[in-house]
Amino acid sequence: MLRGRPQSVRLQAQRQQQRLLWGRASDLMSWMGFGGSSPSNDQPSTVQRVETAPLPPSAAATEAEAAGAFSRKASKRVLRPQPPEDATFPVPEDAVGTSKRRAAGNALAAFSRHVKRASTSAQLLSAWQIASQCQPFLMDRKDNSSLRLATTNDYSGDRLRLLQMAPAAVFAQLATGISSASMFVGASVAASATELEPSPEPVLDVVVVNEAVIVANLVLAFHNLGNHDQAVAFFEAYDRDRSTWLQEQQLRDAAASSVVPSSSVDGLEDGSEPTGTLKAIERITLLPRSVYATYLRSLARTKQTKKLLRVFEDDERQLERLCSTVPNVHLVLHACLDEKDGALAGRAIDAIVQYSPAAVVPLACYELAIRANLRARQRGERELQTALRLARLLHKDGGYVLKPHLWSALIKVSLNMGRADCALEVFKSYPHHRILEYQTQFRHALRAACHLKESDTALAMMRFCWAGHQEEYLGNKTLFGERHEYEEATFVNRDVNMESLASDAEMLRNDTTLLMLKQDAETELLNMMLWELLKHRHPAPALKQVLDLMNDTRSKGGAVVLRLAVTALLEHDVKQMKLTPRKAVENSLKFWDDHSFVLRAQGFLVHLLLAECMARQWDDECELLVDYMLELGVIHVPIHSVVKLMGTNELRGRFAANARISEKLLTKLPHEARRKLREVFYERYLMSCLRLEQFEKVREQYARLNLEQRYPHNEVLRTILRDAASQ
Repeated sequence: MLRGRPQSVRLQAQRQQQRLLWGRASDLMSWMGFGGSSPSNDQPSTVQRVETAPLPPSAAATEAEAAGAFSRKASKRVLRPQPPEDATFPVPEDAVGTSKRRAAGNALAAFSRHVKRASTSAQLLSAWQIASQCQPFLMDRKDNSSLRLATTNDYSGDRLRLLQMAPAAVFAQLATGISSASMFVGASVAASATELEPSPEPVLDVVVVNEAVIVANLVLAFHNLGNHDQAVAFFEAYDRDRSTWLQEQQLRDAAASSVVPSSSVDGLEDGSEPTGTLKAIERITLLPRSVYATYLRSLARTKQTKKLLRVFEDDERQLERLCSTVPNVHLVLHACLDEKDGALAGRAIDAIVQYSPAAVVPLACYELAIRANLRARQRGERELQTALRLARLLHKDGGYVLKPHLWSALIKVSLNMGRADCALEVFKSYPHHRILEYQTQFRHALRAACHLKESDTALAMMRFCWAGHQEEYLGNKTLFGERHEYEEATFVNRDVNMESLASDAEMLRNDTTLLMLKQDAETELLNMMLWELLKHRHPAPALKQVLDLMNDTRSKGGAVVLRLAVTALLEHDVKQMKLTPRKAVENSLKFWDDHSFVLRAQGFLVHLLLAECMARQWDDECELLVDYMLELGVIHVPIHSVVKLMGTNELRGRFAANARISEKLLTKLPHEARRKLREVFYERYLMSCLRLEQFEKVREQYARLNLEQRYPHNEVLRTILRDAASQ
């Protein structure tokens, strides 16, 4: 059965305006009929043959460098189709057999392989130069690595191998009513050997290829060759014209609906929805998702992260289309981190979770999104809440745990933004994220909370960390179950398989070592917290809560921390509570008696209080401390502090007080403690007796204490003895 000859359709291919600033306005004026298109360049002859044979290495390199250095204005002109004024494009055939359809696919596949196997950018540009003329072309039979324009002799034979590129907008008009958006089979009229003798006979079928297919192949090929600038240029040149086509179609639809409102069949009357024609053009001219992904990768390689993010800002639908695969999301998140765009990072994670529920989002993607929100240029409440939501999503949906530095960063940012409740929420998640209590980041989080003016947050963190010593958590079985699981998971040295242990003694040593490690970590953390609270002048009630916990856990305080704590509490009793000096000292002694596990020795407490009393010239309270020390039976007597006190009394003429203190020490101290008394003590004691004119007592004590033999070379003691004997 013979089929009627399909008639060729001649379409005036409008010259696409390539200026970014004036392109859309110029196209609009041309469409409205106020300006004609400029004449094209010299039309290539139909018998022209352009070889794309491989170039020598040196020539290929020079050609590639020259191709990569084209100017912006030239690139806009070269990277777009250049059809002649009288270009004709075949219309689709009514019915195409299976064999012809297969042959058309093979012809297009051969072209795609040619582009894919190109070894230089010059070969790709040469192929584009031929295809962009919108004339029939084919692969050379003699040299399959080259393309050439079709001649009259090529319009014969049974093999379907002629290709012709149609601009995407023209292809959308021609392909109305067919399902394929990439190509169709049509027939064209061959030019005769001379231009004066047109050929009346029809020619063999031609495979009309959508420009979007060829541009997609070129973008992928340029990217694979590492010529990312060319890949970006081709994509943007096409995408710029595509936006113009869509806007022109919208204007046509709007004009048609305003003239005949009731004839709106494809879309809504108010123009709120795109018409069927616009949808068809949008579908046919849309580049594949893989090409968009390649474009994004080329932008990332050329460090154009701002332009990469602008793809999603201009069209929100691209998030659904591109962020449905993990590599694309990872690429977008890296750009968000570089540009500090936290909002887009959060939407990218939401997009892949929503549109690709089966995708396994790696931990790195969550971390990049959280970091992008924490480092956002205009970080506010929205970015903080997005980061917290992503952290919860990371653990609940992804099954991951936060790394210590991100966990600590969330707490610090929350505290800096005045959201102590958010910081506390993140802190309480440390058992779930297996954050070890002796890690540096854990210490940093507690230290950041102690830097606040209010101590409630730091104390709440402390109470949660040591929940076993707090009444508010004693009835929470869920918490203690989670805490037990946390301890089993974090103490990796614990061997769950008891059979692997050599003996019960080894198991006992293992448990003892773990217990010592935990106790040392607790002591270090509590001392750090007490130090930070003291350094930032937190009130005494907050200090006492930390000291209460230190006493419950039997954590010893450091020397410097205890010195500051004793001073701060004594200062609070005197200035805030308005207590008398004696009452303040007695109150301090009672408090530290109740917290004896914090002290390393009672003598150290007496030493600290003596220093404070001497600095404040509380003479009676100094003697009170000496009496307290003697009554308590302190083993490690702060002799140096007592001698310093006696020296201060001597300078102030309080010789009677020195005599009393000395006699108490000599009478009540144990023998071992008396042996630690040094010659300076005896000098102060005998000098006080001499100034009190107790000459006989001086001689008696000198002889009874055997000072002559103990200190035979002490001239001070000998002088005191001579002065007493001369009286």
